[in-house]
Amino acid sequence: MNKKKGLFLTFEGPEASGKSSQILLLEKYLKKNKISFITTREPGGTKIAESLRNLILKVKSNINIEEEILMLMAARSHHINNVIIPALENGKLVISDRFADSTFVYQGYVNKFGIQKAKNLHKNILNNFLPHKTFLFHLSTKLIISRLRKRKSKNKYDKLEKNFHDLVNQGYKIISNNKRFIKIEASKPINQIHKIIISHINSLI
Repeated sequence: MNKKKGLFLTFEGPEASGKSSQILLLEKYLKKNKISFITTREPGGTKIAESLRNLILKVKSNINIEEEILMLMAARSHHINNVIIPALENGKLVISDRFADSTFVYQGYVNKFGIQKAKNLHKNILNNFLPHKTFLFHLSTKLIISRLRKRKSKNKYDKLEKNFHDLVNQGYKIISNNKRFIKIEASKPINQIHKIIISHINSLI
């Protein structure tokens, strides 16, 4: 993809790592500085994809891992074609709360579908469409659990125990050994993290 046609950034990490809070701060910064952008999320981003999200994230769900990952791919295809690509072609900065890396980690690694199998699906079905850069938030399992206890509404991933969050962190470590990832220590103060993100974005645009 050509940077002149826009810039696609994703925010990744375990539960309660502060991604969404940082995206809200970033939105304020971009509006203040009159930088053209859209924010979106996965699974989701379109009405169809949001409907699939509700099925995938239900606490009581009887879909198996193969069905889940195919639903994610369908949602992502609709999201890419109807939201992300049009915004990039209009020269906008596109910011997504999660994208393909979440599938590689949660379904591929944690739920044992296979990281490479998940990547192969993404390559074959979605033409290996990936962001320019990914902010990857790291947070220890101890802090994840501490933060999740304070949440009022929980999805099925929020309700899982220590071993699950350990595996998520391991999965992100496995997939993030390339230059696309900008690693963020999520235990740092929120304003400090915001400044780090802004610094990187300014260097990209």
